[in-house]
Amino acid sequence: MPIDTPLHSSADLSRLKPEDLELHLGELIRRYVRHRSADLAERVVEYIEALYLHPDLGPDAERFCAYRRLARHWRWLAQQGAMVAH
Repeated sequence: MPIDTPLHSSADLSRLKPEDLELHLGELIRRYVRHRSADLAERVVEYIEALYLHPDLGPDAERFCAYRRLARHWRWLAQQGAMVAH
């Protein structure tokens, strides 16, 4: 699968189950390890945000906080990648 091909559109993310989001997130992270880019890191952030905003995870404060911290890290990676590209 080419790097630029999205697994799902942003609108589709809210309709996925948390388990499916986690599976796609894992695939994106593996792709990032092979082909580091700011764009891939930003897509990882989108999936993480979809996870912590998912209504099924509402009562799980520990997972919510863990995903928020993970999103912050991936935002930093995206910014670092964008700075290197310029």
